[in-house]
Amino acid sequence: MEFYERTKEDEIEFSRFTEKVDNVYNNLREFEDEIDLFDISSIKKNFIAKTNDFFREDRKLNIGIIGRVKVGKSTFLNTLLFDGKKILPTAVTPKTAALTRIEYDDENRIEVEYFTKDEWRLINIKSKEEADTGEYVVAKEIMGMLEERDIVPEKYILKGHETIHFDSYDELMDSLNEYVGENGKYTPIVKSVSVYVDKEELDGISIVDTPGLYDPILSRVDKTKQFMELCDVVFFLSKSTSFLDKNDIDLMASQLPKKGVKKVVLVCSRFDDGLRDTLWNCENIKGAIDSTKQKLTNYAQQAFINYRNSNIYVNNDIIEQFKHPIFVSSMVENMSKKPVDEYDKKEKRVYDDLCYKNKPTAKDLRTIGNMDEVKAVFKKVVEDKEKMLEEKAKTFIPVAKEELSDKLVRISNLATKRREQLLEFDKEKLTEQKKQITTQINKMNANLEIVFNDLIEKVERQKLNAISEIRAYNREYLQVSEKEGVTTHYEIRKESAAVWFKPWTWGTSARVIYSYDEKYQYIDAYDAIENIRNFVEDGKECIEHAFNKSLDVAELKHKLLSIIIENLDSLGENFDASYYRILVEKTLQGIKIPTIEFPTTQFEDIITSEFSGEIKSNSMKSNFKKVLSDTIYDVREGICKKLEHEVMRFEDVIEELKKNFSVDLLGDIQKELNTIIEQSSDKDNKIKRYGQIIETVEKLNMEM
Repeated sequence: MEFYERTKEDEIEFSRFTEKVDNVYNNLREFEDEIDLFDISSIKKNFIAKTNDFFREDRKLNIGIIGRVKVGKSTFLNTLLFDGKKILPTAVTPKTAALTRIEYDDENRIEVEYFTKDEWRLINIKSKEEADTGEYVVAKEIMGMLEERDIVPEKYILKGHETIHFDSYDELMDSLNEYVGENGKYTPIVKSVSVYVDKEELDGISIVDTPGLYDPILSRVDKTKQFMELCDVVFFLSKSTSFLDKNDIDLMASQLPKKGVKKVVLVCSRFDDGLRDTLWNCENIKGAIDSTKQKLTNYAQQAFINYRNSNIYVNNDIIEQFKHPIFVSSMVENMSKKPVDEYDKKEKRVYDDLCYKNKPTAKDLRTIGNMDEVKAVFKKVVEDKEKMLEEKAKTFIPVAKEELSDKLVRISNLATKRREQLLEFDKEKLTEQKKQITTQINKMNANLEIVFNDLIEKVERQKLNAISEIRAYNREYLQVSEKEGVTTHYEIRKESAAVWFKPWTWGTSARVIYSYDEKYQYIDAYDAIENIRNFVEDGKECIEHAFNKSLDVAELKHKLLSIIIENLDSLGENFDASYYRILVEKTLQGIKIPTIEFPTTQFEDIITSEFSGEIKSNSMKSNFKKVLSDTIYDVREGICKKLEHEVMRFEDVIEELKKNFSVDLLGDIQKELNTIIEQSSDKDNKIKRYGQIIETVEKLNMEM
């Protein structure tokens, strides 16, 4: 596109800015002992990367799909781009979530990027460590997945990339399942995939389905962040039953670029889940839809007011765009396009739930699905891509200047704060304050313990509820319906061939073939496999629901922060508690909702090792039902044990956090105070140095 070519004027302007950053860095280098200059040096690097990417000859409009694992990103994209056909695999987990890019090309193909040699070596090392934290656990799980697959990972790691061609969506679907599906053969060693589809409406755009929250594989995190830095449009998906909770806010803060995004669309996904929670209290489906939308919209608006006030920077324009979410259910949208008798078990269950008071019409289902609104927004985005990119081209310098100015303000504020502390306190007073803080934190431990104990009690209650639900589901999957089959039988009979008016035929005979159909009842062995898989999915949802219901991270953090600030504020007017809020936030990052894994292969093997195809005889049917019953029982107990195990692990984390919370908090606060105390030994010189930093920053800002 001709008007995106880098002009001489662009070159001059870009060069002037990078020289300005170099000048800022060089002027502040003499103060490296007092301040961290990494953020300053990264501005130039990021600026060059962004401008080089933008002015590429093949630059496309970058659209990012962001959301947590199981929020419905893949189903959303399948409905948006492929008419609901399950092209992109669903139900992936953090350990298998690879970044997936979709673009137009007249040559249908998949380009697979494997982990590099160094990245794989690091995963291998971590898999052998005794540590029990996220990245180490995942490394072990990846190695465990490999043991189940007949592949030599090094062969692919050394290859680096691979191209797979396809002629149909079915071939594409099969290939993607192998490389990024939950049970795919090559999934453990894949970092990202790019899908090129001969679909002209994708021309000029690049859509990326990003991994969900808390991806423990750092190389994938880096790749996602690199893409997000270059993103122009974002569709942010948040599940209706946990709409814009603290985990979503964390994800937004970590993945949503602070500047440069021209449009953000907030999508409330799996709307049917939230709707079902409201349906019982409304006269009809329409009332439930309106009520749920209003409730969630109000929540969104309040959430972003809180977000803006929480010291996490985000552009005001983006907040305004987030105030009007689009409510969708990709599954219900797909259901609206087919008759009820073609629904799978999951769809049938959703439909039955929606029939609580009245059967939903096709129009009701389309209203709940609401993908037409998303498609309209998407179409408008594509139509406006030239305008958005043109506008973005004009923002590089202003945005980068603002970023540089923000960094300088932070440096100045830190220098001012430390200089004030050195001016107001001597070493003895600072040491005394350190003792006061230690005493105060020890005093508030009782209140903190109550909060953590309440959380553990909540988890225990929800665990019992989940076990009860799982045991109730058990009965649903013990049954398999019998089907009717038809067998055609053939008989050869010897019959007279004599014809009365043809004497020469008298006494002759002929062979005649007769056929007849016999109906029979049978059980399909594969139905048992489906029952096992669906039971596990239901079980995992029960467990996920239990943790979500018991753990409101935002509420927990608010309670803890309130206790801390309340106690620290009581130390007196000379202590600025707000200065330590960021330290408090950091100590609370260890609270995460567990990700549930429960493979079904071993249970499926029990069925397939004894049965296959049609089971016809009564004795075989009886035996089959017994094996299925025993297997479902084992699955049920396995899921319940998994829940028990995850709850125990979670409670161990909470206990450890409870034990270390005040220690960690105290350590961070004392570290900052120790810095000031150490500097107070050379008080006059340090005060002078911080004054010089403030003067230098003011001068540099004036030159901006």
